[in-house]
Amino acid sequence: MTGFGADPNGAMSKVGTSSASLGLAPGALGRIKLFAGLKEDQIQQFLGYVEVVQVPQYSDLVQEGQHGDAMYVVLERELRTLAIIEGKESTLATIGPGECFGEISLLDQRPRSADVVANRDTRLLKLSSAAFERLIRESPALALPFLLALSRALVERLRRSTKRYEDTIRFIRTSSAAR
Repeated sequence: MTGFGADPNGAMSKVGTSSASLGLAPGALGRIKLFAGLKEDQIQQFLGYVEVVQVPQYSDLVQEGQHGDAMYVVLERELRTLAIIEGKESTLATIGPGECFGEISLLDQRPRSADVVANRDTRLLKLSSAAFERLIRESPALALPFLLALSRALVERLRRSTKRYEDTIRFIRTSSAAR
């Protein structure tokens, strides 16, 4: 694998950009939901559009309000999404292996909606906006199953958020009634 050392500020470092240098087995990626609908040769082709990045523990990868220029898939370890509410950090979610984030900004080109911080040294697959646009233009037959899987992941996340929101309303109503 090719390597680029982490910068002195602890920012992410690029591990590689070609499929040969990524050190990833297409078969292993096929076990990730986002790639489960792709054949091994399609995954190999998809690897030509991504890069692997290493993120040191406690590093900010994404900041709320920042322009979104990529989406990520967690390969190893974990991160957390957080928001500062009334001056206190609140963890919104933990993102583990096989899960993705940043796809909303990739699709709508709007600012990031939350901060993302590495809980541990983390290895990610990065699909930049430029690579995403190239994927759609150059290989629509590959982009279609990827976008379908991405849509399903977003729907699943939306359903979980709706359930959490309903549970929060029930909790607030129960707490208010008990007073």
